[in-house]
Amino acid sequence: MRARISQKKGWVITREAFDRMLAELHPDSELAGEQYEKIRRKLVKLFEWRGCPDAEECADETFNRVAQKICEGASIWTDNPYPYFHGVALNVWREYRRRAEQTAKSLEGAALIQDFLVDPKDLLSRETQQRERERQLECLNRCLQKLPPESLYLITRYHHGDEASDKARRKELAQSLGIPLNALRIRAYRIRAAIVECVKNCLEREPSG
Repeated sequence: MRARISQKKGWVITREAFDRMLAELHPDSELAGEQYEKIRRKLVKLFEWRGCPDAEECADETFNRVAQKICEGASIWTDNPYPYFHGVALNVWREYRRRAEQTAKSLEGAALIQDFLVDPKDLLSRETQQRERERQLECLNRCLQKLPPESLYLITRYHHGDEASDKARRKELAQSLGIPLNALRIRAYRIRAAIVECVKNCLEREPSG
């Protein structure tokens, strides 16, 4: 059962926040990138070992939360920063598992009443949620159109396809761009951060009616 991972309300990852986190890993940008890749591999394995079907997403959320803590004044300066990430990752996993259990219970409850008429209030709530999803999608499309062509190409190629082909496709993409795989991941992460920030600003400028 898959579950969404929640972020602290009102806070989104930005490129500046991500760069500050990299600087905490190592003052040299290249070595910081290597540290990032090394820690990310360990986190993905940690979530996979615990049976998480969204291991990579949970690993990224762990980085998001560490970046947030750094922006709030925390420091992870140490010769081995992984234990700090490991502690945050365990919290992410506990939240993920709790949400998965709640989702499973909700689906079980829905199955028991599926033959009954839909409550008008519930129908209104669904319509409101649908309008909100459409509004978010519209903002996302606008933000994607604002990206430089090379960034749009990179992020769409990076996330195109299924999980089974992710590694091979991303390795091929990195080779075509003439950069290491860890550098590709960092670029994709920064682009995602910019998109998330853009969508958040778009939604704030155009509140739902």
